[in-house]
Amino acid sequence: MARYFGYSPKGTVKSAVESFESTTQVRSAGGTLLGTVYVDISDEEWAVAIAYGRAQHPKLRGPEPAYEVRYAHLPGEVGETTRLDTREEAPCAIQVDPFPSADEFVVWALGEEKGRIQGAAV
Repeated sequence: MARYFGYSPKGTVKSAVESFESTTQVRSAGGTLLGTVYVDISDEEWAVAIAYGRAQHPKLRGPEPAYEVRYAHLPGEVGETTRLDTREEAPCAIQVDPFPSADEFVVWALGEEKGRIQGAAV
């Protein structure tokens, strides 16, 4: 179940998040991982985090997720969004055009993550 901080999602974002959580699964050696989406929108930074856990959606309380991925973007900045994967040592920069709204950033981040895990093994 998605969590939103500092932000009330519109229909497009809500349906994109629900679709991501219900259809996106990551295969790993220990079984299938499901993702829970966290959206944090502020004046200083827009962020989308996905926590991947086993057999059920990870929660704020309970077992730690197997890994997490976070996309962060500074509103109004041209050029890049940062992607941090807890399985890797350092964040990577993704070159992007500016996002006109937080809604478009959230939908883009979910699409980017889904594209990266299609057919990928953990």
